[in-house]
Amino acid sequence: MKIGLALGAGAARGWTHIGIIEALEKLGVRIDVVAGCSIGAYVGAAYASGRLEELKEWACSLSDWQVLALMGVGLRRGGIASGQKVFDKLAADFCVETYEAMQKPFASVATDLYTGREVVFNSGPIGDTIQASCAIPALFSPVAHGDRWLVDGAVVNPVPVNLCRQLGADFVIAVNLNADFRPMRLEKLRNDHEENQRKTEDFFTKSQNVLRQWFSPDSKDDDNKADEEQKLIENDSEGVEKTEGSVASDVIEKIEEEVTEVPAKASKRNPPGIMSVMSSSLEILQARVTRSRLAGDPPDILIEPQLTDVGIMEFHRAQELCAKGEETISRLAEQIRYQLST
Repeated sequence: MKIGLALGAGAARGWTHIGIIEALEKLGVRIDVVAGCSIGAYVGAAYASGRLEELKEWACSLSDWQVLALMGVGLRRGGIASGQKVFDKLAADFCVETYEAMQKPFASVATDLYTGREVVFNSGPIGDTIQASCAIPALFSPVAHGDRWLVDGAVVNPVPVNLCRQLGADFVIAVNLNADFRPMRLEKLRNDHEENQRKTEDFFTKSQNVLRQWFSPDSKDDDNKADEEQKLIENDSEGVEKTEGSVASDVIEKIEEEVTEVPAKASKRNPPGIMSVMSSSLEILQARVTRSRLAGDPPDILIEPQLTDVGIMEFHRAQELCAKGEETISRLAEQIRYQLST
């Protein structure tokens, strides 16, 4: 029996995949084929290349400020971050050059921005296919591949069970990282979700502050403005990317006004910021698409770790998330053994 593993989308939550994979292997489950979407494609590519341990070591070493630097937040068309350093790191240290060179058959999925079609990659050069699969709309710029513009595969297929079957899997284990957006759970978990959105907003507020320091006319002359955290970014990853040409400070002011939450009247709660609206809307969309796809093509085993307290940009929590993945498999161990034996 050939076993397939479908790794779902979920931004920072995707480090949970590492713990799940390691726990499955300790349980004696032999994975034959792998398919991934978005962060699932990133982790899946490293796993299929035989370099999961190296990815885990790097991910667990990241601080929140290193994550900010790696994201490459700046002013560009199509998205507010490039993430180029993250994908360069994958290509250099965690992934082979072609799909055929991988130790296990592997497939990733992206979305054609203009037709809405699912785009599957399972052969040829890896190139920018993983980056395309991870191109979260509005956060990362679309990726030009051939004659198409591609965005995150989660727009159409967040947990690619069908790709495992296309690769010849007889039994599919799927990992859904966004099981929290369900009607019966939403009210109970409202506070957790609001807290996650606040953390996402805080992440991009840090980005704005760094941008302002880069573009402030007197930033080079005033050493007192550079605090220890900014120095850490510059030392670790050469700072946040600078955009080409000069950018007037009034442009930065405008961006800050648009991204920062607008103070509400005293009698009302503060409305969510732009990033909160974007990230929460994408999570809802992804959760609904996932339920629809899984209903039409259900896996043999569905693993859904509870990650209500994890924000989409908290990539610095890799060690904790790996542990959550291991704990999830530990709870389901008997069920997994039983289903694989029948």
